[in-house]
Amino acid sequence: MKRWLLLLAVAALASGCAAVPAGHVGVLESFGAVYKDTWSPGIHAWGPWFGVHRINCRTLQAEERTSTPTSEGRVVGLDVSIVYHVQPEMAKEVYARYGGVDGLTQNVLLPEFRSSVRDVTAAFMTSDLYSGKRDEVTLRMNEEMRKRLAGRGIEVEAVLLRNITLPEQVANAVQAKLAADQQAQQMEFVLRKESKEAERKRIEAQGIADFQRIVSSGINEQLLRWKGIEATTKLAESANAKIVVIGAGKDGLPLILNQ
Repeated sequence: MKRWLLLLAVAALASGCAAVPAGHVGVLESFGAVYKDTWSPGIHAWGPWFGVHRINCRTLQAEERTSTPTSEGRVVGLDVSIVYHVQPEMAKEVYARYGGVDGLTQNVLLPEFRSSVRDVTAAFMTSDLYSGKRDEVTLRMNEEMRKRLAGRGIEVEAVLLRNITLPEQVANAVQAKLAADQQAQQMEFVLRKESKEAERKRIEAQGIADFQRIVSSGINEQLLRWKGIEATTKLAESANAKIVVIGAGKDGLPLILNQ
């Protein structure tokens, strides 16, 4: 009885506490055997015969820089990232099968990622990688990685195509095309502007012509004579000295001479 009490006392003195950080899962191991139950984040009672392996389940990112051929056989450089996390419910399998997150990343995730990038890129043309189909390329990579990593304990959050390095010949052709497109857009703008200016002048000229036609249609010989008589009458009534010759002007209108 004393021996058992002594063993319990030694065990109590040797035992302590172990902490599991936030965003981690504690996997227990004892003498080579991995326990089914895992520890959630927090403080747990711990004995020295237990090994506690903390599996990081936070969001992680792995970057890959690779050269891969497109469907035309051109080799392009790609900077690609994959955003992922370990599934907490799979933490025990991740440790038992791969030795932890690092082993899973190096031996499974990155090789599958490189292979997936090459396979997906080979199905697209070079222009697709920097055009409107870029989102479709990344979506296809995302779907391919989720398919390949199913059941491996990894949840793929996103695949990001960050940078593209084109062959020099292709890059020069792309730059030339962009410059030509910009010049074409500028010329189209100038033509639209000139067309609107020509339309404005046409409308202005039409307005002047309409005005002259309306005015001309309302003027006749009798009106001009009457206006001449009115003007002569007003001048004759003014205090200024003048000589008015009635009927001496062209068409019989008064002729006014200043003294």
